[in-house]
Parts: sequence; C-alpha cells; structure tokens
Amino acid sequence: MSHDSLDQLRARLFAGETLLFLQTHEEQRWLNSLQQMSGDLDRSIVVWSVTEGATGAAEFDTRDPLEFLTQFDQLPPQTWVVLKDFHPYLGDPKVVRRLRDLAETIHKHNQSLLLLGPRADVPLELTRIATHMTLPLPSLSDLIEELHDVIRELHVAGNDLTPTPEQCEKLAKTVLGLTAEEAKRAFHFTLHTADEIDDDVYAALVSEKRQMVQGSDLLEFYDLDEGAREIGGLNGLKDWLIQRSDAFQSHANEQGIPTPKGVFLLGVQGCGKSLTARVTAQMLHFPLIRLETSALLSSDRGGSEKNLRDVLKLVESISPVVLWIDEIDKAFAGFEDEAAGDATMSRLVGTFLTWMEEHKSQVFVVATANSVDRLPPELLRRGRFDELFFVDLPNFEERKEILTVHLEKRGWSAGKFDLARLSDTTDGYSGAEIEQIVSSALLESFAQKKVLSEDAIIKQQELTVPLSRTKEDELFALREWARERCRPATPDSMVAQMLESEERQGELKAEGPSTEAKDRWKQLADRGQLNAAVIEYVRPRTAVDLQSLQTDLADYLDVEGEEGLALRASPNCVVFSGCNRAFCEVLVGLIEKKRLYLQPAKAAMYGAENLPFKLPLQEGLPEEKQKRPVWVPMMLQVSPPVEPDARLMRIARIKLNSSKAASR
Repeated sequence: MSHDSLDQLRARLFAGETLLFLQTHEEQRWLNSLQQMSGDLDRSIVVWSVTEGATGAAEFDTRDPLEFLTQFDQLPPQTWVVLKDFHPYLGDPKVVRRLRDLAETIHKHNQSLLLLGPRADVPLELTRIATHMTLPLPSLSDLIEELHDVIRELHVAGNDLTPTPEQCEKLAKTVLGLTAEEAKRAFHFTLHTADEIDDDVYAALVSEKRQMVQGSDLLEFYDLDEGAREIGGLNGLKDWLIQRSDAFQSHANEQGIPTPKGVFLLGVQGCGKSLTARVTAQMLHFPLIRLETSALLSSDRGGSEKNLRDVLKLVESISPVVLWIDEIDKAFAGFEDEAAGDATMSRLVGTFLTWMEEHKSQVFVVATANSVDRLPPELLRRGRFDELFFVDLPNFEERKEILTVHLEKRGWSAGKFDLARLSDTTDGYSGAEIEQIVSSALLESFAQKKVLSEDAIIKQQELTVPLSRTKEDELFALREWARERCRPATPDSMVAQMLESEERQGELKAEGPSTEAKDRWKQLADRGQLNAAVIEYVRPRTAVDLQSLQTDLADYLDVEGEEGLALRASPNCVVFSGCNRAFCEVLVGLIEKKRLYLQPAKAAMYGAENLPFKLPLQEGLPEEKQKRPVWVPMMLQVSPPVEPDARLMRIARIKLNSSKAASR
C-alpha cells in the first residue's frame, strides 16, 4: 500500500472530512485498508452496494441508493460509510441533493461518506465540498509482499524456489503498474514451473504488462528477446548501462542516488543503436515501449500536444519502463523551420523537453539518431539525457564479435571460420551490413547445395557497397561533430586489448571484499545517510535488536531523544523508546514500506542492563489492546516472516511520559 497515500487518507478522515471520492480499480485492497484504519482510529464502518445492500448495519437492508441515503441520519456517530460503485447514481438530481445535504450535517457526528470505485466523476454541485483522491496502484513493497505470498503457496505445492531479496525486488519491479491481483496471477503463472530465477522469468513477467498499451496507436510494446550478448562490441556503452541499472534499485534511492533519465545514441546507420535500445530493456528487466512519433501530429487544434501529454502519462503509469524513440532526428526534423510558420511543433518539442527534465518516474529514455543537423539544440543539453554516445563503425575486434553473433545465431560454429580474415575484409561495414552479408552467403550457399564457407561470405562482401563509401562526406562530418561532444560507445581498442591481455596473463587479479565493504553502514552513517545506514546495518545480520542498532549508530549520527515507536493497532504496545524524531521516522518508513520487518523477540536479546524503558514487559503480541503502556521487545530483519502479522507492519512515532504512551 502506498505509504504516502494511506497517510493522506488517514489524515483526511481523522480531520473529519465528510465526503471523499476514492478512485481505484482495486476495490477490495483499499477496502481492507479502510477496515484496518477504522480499527486503529476506533471507528465503525458500513459498506453499501446495490447488490448486497448495507453490510455492517443490518437495520438498513435496502439496495435503493436514495433510500439508503435517506436513512443515513439513523447511523451511529463515528461511522464511515463506503459506497461501492456509486457513480451511476450521480446522474439523479435527488441523489446529488441528498449527498449535498448530508455533507453539511454528518460532520457534527464525526461521520464520513466514501464513494469507492473505478470512476470518480464529482458532480458540479459537490466540487467545493467533496475531496477527490486517486488511490495509487500497489507500491514496490506491496508487490514484494504479494510475491512472498505466492512463494509460500509454491512451497506448499512442492516448489522450493526461493529468490534472494535482490531478486524479489527485481521481480516485483517488473510488474509495477499492475493491480495486486494482476501481479499475483502473473507471479503464479511465471514461477510455478520455474527452477531458477533467470532472464526468461523476468521477460515473461514483463510481457504481462503488454495489455497496458493495447488500444494506443502511439505506443508499441516489445518483448524482451535480446540480451547484451547480441551486441557485438560497444563495450563502453554496455558497461555504462550496467552501472546505470544498479541505480534503479531501492538501496540506491536510499543513498540519494538520482534515477537515471536516459541515453542519446548518435551514430552511423546500422551500427546497433536500435538493438541497444532493446537490449537496454532486457538488462534493466523493464518493459520496452516504442513511441510512434509520426502518429503524434493531429489536424485538430491542440490535438498534437494532447496526444503527447496523454502518451507520456500512459508511459509513466507503466513505469518502470524503457521508452524508445527511434530516429528522433526525423521526428523533430525541420523544427526551426516548422516553428517559424506553425507554433504546433514548437509547443510539441517544448512539452517533451520539459517532461524530460522534470519527470520523476522510472522512465529510461533511449533516443537514437543518425543526424543532428536539424535537431533542436535544447534536446542535447545536459539534464535531458544522462549521456550522449557516438556509435561508430565497428573496429576489427568488434567485427569479429558481430560475425560470431550472426553465425552462431543461425546454428553455425564460429570457431570453424577464420574470423580474423573475415573481419579484415569487412572493414568499413556496419553491423547491419555484416549481418546481411552472412544472410546472403547462407542463401547463396543453400541454393547451390553447398556448405557455408569463408569464400562465400567474402564473395557477398565484395558485392555489397557499404554506406561508409556512398555517404563518406556525411559520415566524416558526423564524426567531427561527435568528437568533442559525445562519449564513444567503443573504448580505445589499444587500451582495451592491453587490459584483456593483462587479465589473461593473471596480472590483474580480483580483490577480495575489503574492510570498507564489510563496514559499509559506517561509511554511510558517517556521511549522514541514516536511511541507507540502517538498511546496510541490518542486511548482513539474521536479526538485530533496536537497542544495538541505536547504540552503534550513535557513534556517527544523532539518533537519541525522547520519542519512541508503538504499534498503530495498539498504541500502548511500545516497541522502542529513547530515540529522536528523525530516527523514528526512518524506522517507520522502512517498516511500512516493507524494507525491514519487525518480529517479536525475547527481552534477553536486549540484556538486563539495556532495557530501553521502564515499562511492564510483554513478550509476544497480546491478543487485545492494552489499557496501559507495556514494552513489547522486537527485533529487525530484512527477510519477511514466514507467518506475517499485519499489526507489525504499521507502527507510529510516539512520545512517552510517566503514565502513558501518546500516539502522534
């Protein structure tokens, strides 16, 4: 459940807002949250639908919406009433009038009306007295919890698949944008026959998001069927992408690492730019969506800009995602000329550039271009893309890799061919041209009932005129432009070969984990990264008591104070005390986002001299709410419990005095 949205909803209800329109496709998930919240705040809850009438108030057994609203005055104080799928009845003036009357009266009785459904069309008469909230889809932590449920079910069924915490996060991230029920079905479908977590599992999960772009003429969904091994060469670009893929993980966000925005690939036609876009999605385990820029333009006034806004909103709803804009130079070709005569293109480009700079969602943009002559210079300014790469014609070693890829993809053993000779003869050819040469040689050999040979490949190479000859001047100009503006996708070949040679000779040896790596939490704490330090402190340990965590952190950060933590469901069950607000809020956030898990512990784990507060001891969770404050010893762990308890996933910051615990 989204931590921020849940807190906002709780705050609005606690403040006594009377009429809320809650828009969601996940009726049951949010209804469960409302029922939990009503228990925490000592409210009763009544749920009405046209098929079942009122549940929780048997005396109001009516399925007529107006009749039910007419009887509303008879409900007891401090009651929340949830109306399921009520939007069809908002066209009735009597129903709208009754809602307006109720909004002015039920506040006195601390009651609230919540209209829960997939649509939230607030009538004009209610716009100034109602609050509209779009309830978000499951967060990453919600989906991780759904995944753990599926894994437990698989274990019962005899499948002992047990993903690591890092794999669980990646698996959950692939289905972000789905409802909890959709995600659970996808996990079951993908994992029930899996023996291990591999690229095929991630690709299968990603494909479950295909339906999210169905019906859009502007977006095309691609399956993840290519890996980094499909790209011959471009090692500098591939290494850069691998580094950026780590920045999408939760531990990177905890350390303030910015989310990568995208990469701009400029280069010679046929040298792997489009393939790199597809491989990028596979490396990140994100869906790949291609934007059809030619379909953006509309004859209606303002239609083009609306198309772009709508498609970017849809892309963000699917995130995390790789957005591929192929040949962006053609999409914005003639920008300056068009802008002079028609403001549409200017507004279109401006909208896209603003979104590129300001969006916060995990949308990684891969834009490819063969020319920069007519691109708006603002597009290439730093802040839009993380890096600009120039993809040149493949060098000798890269041509050998490309030949290997295309021979082995077609079932031929590349080691049986003289790759050095073939690489020499294809100097000046792009990757696409080399692929075509191999394909043509195969067809020619098959037609002549011969086995593919080096001579057959060389013959086809001699018949193929490369683009580097037909457009030699354009290629020279492009290289000159990129020389001081772009990062080369291929590192210096001499340096690369020297490093490879040294590694083969054993001169470069892998170093073992350093002391600094073992004490990573200390480095983070020393630099003020409290959130990340807590995670890294707990991660390598089976379980951690809160007192030890605070004591060790106190050497680096200010974590002591007069506040503490208690269970939301039972505020007098005190989990810990003696810490400051910042430390409390970090622990609340990590637990409610399911980055860490609370579990009951024995008081002996803390030691007799280290009891955090002089309160009566209660080992284990009590079945009922406590009338007076008690201390319930807890430990922290990274792995989810075998039998999760919802009460341990919702905690609150408190301030203690000598007589009671007051929840904040």
